Amino acid sequence: MKQEGIVIGGPRPTECACSECVKCCKEQPGALGPGDYERIREKLAQWDVSHLFRSSDGALVHDSETNRTFRVRTIVPLYDRRKKRCVFLGDDDRCTIHSVKPMGCGLFDTHMDHGTAMARTLWVVKEQQDESYQELRRTLKVADHYKPRAF
Repeated sequence: MKQEGIVIGGPRPTECACSECVKCCKEQPGALGPGDYERIREKLAQWDVSHLFRSSDGALVHDSETNRTFRVRTIVPLYDRRKKRCVFLGDDDRCTIHSVKPMGCGLFDTHMDHGTAMARTLWVVKEQQDESYQELRRTLKVADHYKPRAF
């Protein structure tokens, strides 16, 4: 269940905005979770924000419990190739939609230990399997910047 950008019953969001974490916004911004698109659309007060997002092949995830590696198809913010950053990262290196930041941005930071990050990743993956999320993803243009890394 979501309420004001927070997932009830899920991991607690992080708040770090150090230069190492902001570096992610300049390389490969975080993916959206269910409900993020709608909250961002509401904050921007625009009916159609599809031009600000792309469909991504997503992350390659390895579940050590099942020893299974799989891909999670996601929705990602548009990458501004001219400015070399997430379309929502301002020129001052501050997130312009911080209060409704995507799940992939809000639940991770570069200081997190591997175990915490993996547990959160698997939780996010389950959330992203939501059929309405995947249906929305299929309506968006395909991302050409986000390149899944080998696992």
